[in-house]
Amino acid sequence: MRKKSLQKIQDVFISLFGHIPLKIPEDDLVQRRKGSMPYGSGRIFYIFDKEAGREYFEYYTHHRIGGEGHGKIYDDGECLDLPTLNTMIVYNPKIPGDEKRKQAENEKNYRKTLADLTAKGMFDSEPMPVSLAMNIHIMTQASKKGEELDED
Repeated sequence: MRKKSLQKIQDVFISLFGHIPLKIPEDDLVQRRKGSMPYGSGRIFYIFDKEAGREYFEYYTHHRIGGEGHGKIYDDGECLDLPTLNTMIVYNPKIPGDEKRKQAENEKNYRKTLADLTAKGMFDSEPMPVSLAMNIHIMTQASKKGEELDED
């Protein structure tokens, strides 16, 4: 049985990253093979999967200056933005407890997003940028340290 063409996924990907000459490697596209590729001083990780009868390409971008990006491109060209591993928060210092509340919310979202990406095997392709590995370590260790402090 012949696989459906994913050319629309490639076309949308090229348009999303049109500011730099990026393209999903043809073999990965045809074979639906997960992988990663350089993205300036960062990396784009990607997987292929199916959902509700549609194939999709899910990507996660990490760029130490440009930040994070995460999304899906379906085989019909539809795009969906997904949560990123956000390390920064915005809070109002005039609202008592706002910083702590926003930090706790961000840590919860970070862990949930990281667990989802890890379960999908998004970061199985090497190499992982050192800055991404450091962010993951800092965010997950800071949460553990905070939990330990709260328990004492």
